[in-house]
Amino acid sequence: MTPHPFHDLAAFTRENEPMAHHTSFRVGGPVRYFVEPREWDALPLVFERGVAAGLPIRILGRGSNILVTDEPHPWLVISTQHLGDLRHRGTCIEAGAGLYLPRLVAAAEAWGLGGLEPLAGIPGSVGGAVAMNAGGRYGRVSDRLIGAMVVPPGGTPRWMDAPNLGFDYRHSIVPHTGLFVLSATFQLDKTPRGYLQERRLSILAEKHASQPMDAASAGCVFKNPPGQSAGRLIDQAGLKGTRVGGACVSHKHANFIVNDGPNTTATDVLQLIQIVAARVRAVFGVSLELEIDVWSTDQERSTAHA
Repeated sequence: MTPHPFHDLAAFTRENEPMAHHTSFRVGGPVRYFVEPREWDALPLVFERGVAAGLPIRILGRGSNILVTDEPHPWLVISTQHLGDLRHRGTCIEAGAGLYLPRLVAAAEAWGLGGLEPLAGIPGSVGGAVAMNAGGRYGRVSDRLIGAMVVPPGGTPRWMDAPNLGFDYRHSIVPHTGLFVLSATFQLDKTPRGYLQERRLSILAEKHASQPMDAASAGCVFKNPPGQSAGRLIDQAGLKGTRVGGACVSHKHANFIVNDGPNTTATDVLQLIQIVAARVRAVFGVSLELEIDVWSTDQERSTAHA
């Protein structure tokens, strides 16, 4: 039996691994190889061997903003979950791509460094948050980012200043250029810990009151159109509670689709997305743009980051 390309690396590898085990939607078909490097030195070799084997490469953080389709996929998925180093010097924090974003917010608070508390309650990894410029009502990742170490598959790591990452609303150049975020550095302000805790808890309470925080979902499905709220449009179109199979438009926040059944599929979610988008377009003449990233084998892009 021929060993797989990653058998001798400091990385935990699974073959034909269901992505439903690794996404917050809890749906998604199996991938050819699922690799979790345990140390940074293994990462370049995983990239190198994946490229040599002709495998389409996708980078996974916490899987909190993606929808993976149901069919088997020929991909090499590299998980950054164990690559979450964290350090600070003065008022700067450097965080590894795999660091859980709530842990970054908590660490900044513990060090008395303010500026990241607007990200409270946002799941996912630092790398994914940079890639999509994650944020909410009170701020976004790019507000405090100095820059990031990035690398193309099989390439050489390089530093990119934040202005060169092409940030916009829920957008950066990272997912569109095949880059992978290795780490991100943030500039913060010395702030009383008591204030930071109060601010974080206030934001979390607001989110728990208005969003299905404990449900299986990928967060907001659609971007807000300029000057409008996607959730409000979906609600006013009468779509709360609309269901396809186990996928349901949340009664709590209409821009969330939740996995509300034991046998929910990505196809259920995709069909519901199409119903919602078509209804909003018919009622309001507004075309909604997806905020979540759909991973499917027929996509032309060979490298993605979530």
